Amino acid sequence: MKNIFIFTILLFSMLKGIVMADSLRVVASIKPIHSIVSYIMHGVGKPSLLVKNNSSPHDYSLRPSDIIMLENADIIFWIGPNMETFLEKPLTSLNKTSNVIILSNCSNLHKILLYKRDKKLLKSYQHEKDINNYIYDMHLWLDPVNAKHMANVIAMELIKRDPNNQKKYEKNKQDFLTKLDKLDNSLSELLYSVQGKKIVVFHGAYRYFEHRYRINIIESIMPKSVLPGAKSFQRIKNLITSEDVSCVFYEPEFDPKMIRSITDGTDVAVAMLDPEGILLPAGPDLYFKLMTNLATSLKKNCL
Repeated sequence: MKNIFIFTILLFSMLKGIVMADSLRVVASIKPIHSIVSYIMHGVGKPSLLVKNNSSPHDYSLRPSDIIMLENADIIFWIGPNMETFLEKPLTSLNKTSNVIILSNCSNLHKILLYKRDKKLLKSYQHEKDINNYIYDMHLWLDPVNAKHMANVIAMELIKRDPNNQKKYEKNKQDFLTKLDKLDNSLSELLYSVQGKKIVVFHGAYRYFEHRYRINIIESIMPKSVLPGAKSFQRIKNLITSEDVSCVFYEPEFDPKMIRSITDGTDVAVAMLDPEGILLPAGPDLYFKLMTNLATSLKKNCL
């Protein structure tokens, strides 16, 4: 009897190993996308994350292990070349480019043009091959409606390559969409009292969040991936006083001392926002924590 029990356990372990070996090798570029993919793949497999730990996609460099991961992947999800610029060349050189899913190409996405305050940024992109993509903000996940559209595409692509697990993918996707609706309603209620406050952020990542929840971001300290000069800092410092700004936010990869230097002598609250979930543990719950943390920090520091 004991031998039969041991044999059963060994057989189960072997079968489980075979199933895991046959599961899709999925790669997601950044934490918010990895979170959505993880949620939809729950109970089937775990996607690999490219930009790990406290790294930022804005200055990430691929490692040899990353290249191997991409080459071995059955499917790769990323926002696109205007977000993860470091991935454009490596992905175009892959043998199976059909396995590369650009989520910024999803149909029905709500896309926002760069605001008038970014005119200089627009001009700097005039030499690019595809101006139509470059003039849109690529932080698409910060609108839950966009997250819905991306989840639909992610589930569809997973099912296409792994039809045996269609029911699991569809159930997980539906659970994600239901939870997303609850999150959206919760954030709307949480941020209602913040709508009249004037806010300054570190860089222009929040247009979708701003539009969805009707908050009023009047300036970005770093509209491009270049630190502003002394004149720009002084202009923003004057703006904080003249416009009666309620709160100023920095981000995890930047030194808060830089922000405090322009808020010294004022009673403006200084706090952190993490739009890419850099400080959060990767996984299926990250997206919901990321969005909730943004709203909570805004309400706590701007009222």
